[in-house]
Amino acid sequence: MQKFRWLLALALTTVIVSCQKESSITEQPGNSSDTQTEIATQATGSSGSCIAPGGLYVSNIAIPTATLNWSAVNGAVFYNVQWKSTSSNTWLNAASATYGTAVNLYSLSAGTTYDWRVRTYCSLTETSDFTTSQFTTSGSTTPPVSACPGPNDVSTNGTFSGAAAINVNTDVKGTIAPANDIDHYKFTINSYGTIAVWLTTLPANYDLAVFNSSGAQIGISQNKGSKNESISLIVNAGDYYAKVFPKGTANSATSCYTLKVQTITATGQ
Repeated sequence: MQKFRWLLALALTTVIVSCQKESSITEQPGNSSDTQTEIATQATGSSGSCIAPGGLYVSNIAIPTATLNWSAVNGAVFYNVQWKSTSSNTWLNAASATYGTAVNLYSLSAGTTYDWRVRTYCSLTETSDFTTSQFTTSGSTTPPVSACPGPNDVSTNGTFSGAAAINVNTDVKGTIAPANDIDHYKFTINSYGTIAVWLTTLPANYDLAVFNSSGAQIGISQNKGSKNESISLIVNAGDYYAKVFPKGTANSATSCYTLKVQTITATGQ
């Protein structure tokens, strides 16, 4: 059954990506006392027997991030989540195909109204209509200040054996300097499920790869320029490594990247 769900996820993601422009923007709910009240929720109905999600709300707003939440639908295989600023006509994908009922947005602006919507995939050919909602970020919230580089960017992390152990669902700050610098980080997954590994706030063209405990590469993201990198994986329990490395001579000794391993249906430590 797990193999079937993995194959269906791969096929579904391929279908969605081929039909619409995708922007992978998620991460870091953060710890914030700022609670966002939902100001508009509209259910657009369902297609056939596939029911549209309900219970939409937004939590954990800590500019530039927020968490989108919705209620589970019985019979759902995956959900597709999209978002945009209200002033824009272009919808972006926050998650093309996710098992969970929450997804994080990244790169939000203060004092801005956003639209977002989610639909259910009951199979590759049967979907619900979108349920649409809206939220506004606070104009006074400022991002927390973190040390750059952080304590996990140790001098020995140029190899797997010297990688610092990091916690999941936590921002990790690091630098690539000099130009040939490579950073490795070790993380542990406790149970089978999905994870997403993010590399954001890039000062230059850096890439991201994930390896299993045997040193075999199981995922890679190599976008152009300083665009965010992301890797979604279905993994078993065990140790894994995230590798941050430059494209060509890209480097910065003063500006940090942000690495984060997000557990979705998997659990970690």
